[in-house]
Amino acid sequence: MASKHVPLALRLKTKDTFFGRLQNIRFIATGIIATVFRYYWDGPEVPSWDLRFHVIRNILRQYLTDSLPHDMPNEQASRIDFGFVADYIAMNNLPSRPLQPAAGFNREHDIVLDSQCCVAYNVPHYGLSSKKLEAMAAADMQAAQLGRPRSISCQVLLSSQTTRFAKHAANVDELLAMAPLDPDERVILHFHGGAYCVGERSLTHIHIYAQISRTTGLRVFSPNYRLAPRHCFPSQLHDCFSVYSYMIHCGFKPKNIVLAGDSAGGALAVGVMFLLRDMKLPRPAAVVLISPWVDATCSGESWTRNQGLDYLPALSLDDPFHPTRMFYDAGREFSEQMLNELRCPLVSPIFSTNFSGMPPMLIQMGRNELLHDDIQLFADSIKQHNPGGAKLSLEVYDNMPHVFVLFDFADAAQQAFCSIGRFICANT
Repeated sequence: MASKHVPLALRLKTKDTFFGRLQNIRFIATGIIATVFRYYWDGPEVPSWDLRFHVIRNILRQYLTDSLPHDMPNEQASRIDFGFVADYIAMNNLPSRPLQPAAGFNREHDIVLDSQCCVAYNVPHYGLSSKKLEAMAAADMQAAQLGRPRSISCQVLLSSQTTRFAKHAANVDELLAMAPLDPDERVILHFHGGAYCVGERSLTHIHIYAQISRTTGLRVFSPNYRLAPRHCFPSQLHDCFSVYSYMIHCGFKPKNIVLAGDSAGGALAVGVMFLLRDMKLPRPAAVVLISPWVDATCSGESWTRNQGLDYLPALSLDDPFHPTRMFYDAGREFSEQMLNELRCPLVSPIFSTNFSGMPPMLIQMGRNELLHDDIQLFADSIKQHNPGGAKLSLEVYDNMPHVFVLFDFADAAQQAFCSIGRFICANT
């Protein structure tokens, strides 16, 4: 009998064996060698980019472009084994640098969603998205009542270059607890990016958290929300909202929490804000968005104009492996109906016409990124639909790609971290 699933041509390891690791080393090495050759032969693409910047950008581009086959027809979507694809992505997750003690310390905690910590939603105006959220909340409550509560892990990090750490360095475990360290402790709740598919255990972003903790002096919390394509929308939003609610349950005050997020995590931060506002719950003190992926339909002209400048590939929504497709409803054919569903503000905040009740917001983006026009339009929409509302600061960094703070050694990234520190200090 013929297999139900279509075979996939994959360039990274499918088994964690010696030969599989060798395959990955070859994949990365060829990209590094080609980048070094072009750098010394043609010179830097941008004068401010050193060789390290070129290597990391091109490895990211190669990984995002070539790790999955992007030439499969839309009609084949239902025949792809996305459970296998999820395992493949997890097995080949982007490498992360370990956090050195000189930069900071982190701990991972399990948040148990017992019946007291389960959330409920009352936002019927989001239609299908509302029904999906309500179903997930009901499933969590049922699991808790049956004595099998679901858990969400969460990273807690504090830079070792902060006053708080200097005063209490002997009590690292206490400093990294999930509970408030004092009644009015200010903290940052950051949702990591990765197209909702990448970022296992938030470790790819650990140095971003360390830098933000350093410039703010605050602890950073980052939930390890469920990843697509194994878990599709709104799993990620539900997990992030649940962790925010859990922190309130633990004693953190909304006025002392700063929501933050990069790329997909930026959209999650805005989605959590919409839910809090619509359910008339206390809002956090401020929001920081770094290259937020606010339009899952990827409709801005910069998706064409900035090709070649960013490390993100410009893919067609007809591609079953487009991050939007894998995140929203993996295995479903793309259609006009799906396009309309993607315009829900909880999926694509850019399509909201109600930005009332937003706290002070800082948005940072690179001028070279594919999302440039989407983010610019999002910022313009906030100003248009929230006249006289909370202040919005938009910072555009020249010659920088998507989520350029991943290049934490670059001058622009250091400027961005310092700006985040000043913004949070001024708004909390």
